[in-house]
Amino acid sequence: MTQDYISYIRSKVGHDKIILNFAGGILANEEGEILLQLRGDKKTWAIPGGAVELGESTLDAAKREFFEETGIKVEVNRFLNVYSNFEEVYPNGDKVQTIVMIYEFRAVEDFDISNFHNEETLKVAFFSKEEIAELDSVSDKHRLILAEYFNNSFAMGH
Repeated sequence: MTQDYISYIRSKVGHDKIILNFAGGILANEEGEILLQLRGDKKTWAIPGGAVELGESTLDAAKREFFEETGIKVEVNRFLNVYSNFEEVYPNGDKVQTIVMIYEFRAVEDFDISNFHNEETLKVAFFSKEEIAELDSVSDKHRLILAEYFNNSFAMGH
């Protein structure tokens, strides 16, 4: 398949609501702050991650997307949870129910995020639990994921 999976599916169903599988990861620094990306499409702060492509594992997708959106190569510490009860509408009108696998990552080498940006990511920065609570542009899904991470308590059935 020469086009990505989402483009392929959208060519069949248009903007109708579909279920899509996503994977992402949480990276904390030595101070316990969490790395978030300012998304290019929605202009919101989010956990780095993205869609799983055909033939790709969720872990491989999470590591690939994390690198694409932050420039940081990572490896997994542990699997955290699955989040499947959230719906969203993208700026282009696409409707989805997301199934998201979240991992905890560690960086495999030193990195510098001070000037990182691309089409998907306007900016990346580390935030404390208190700073995240004050951000206006974090989705309910990402707030729940981050709250569970900071509490180290992961509920089933989201």
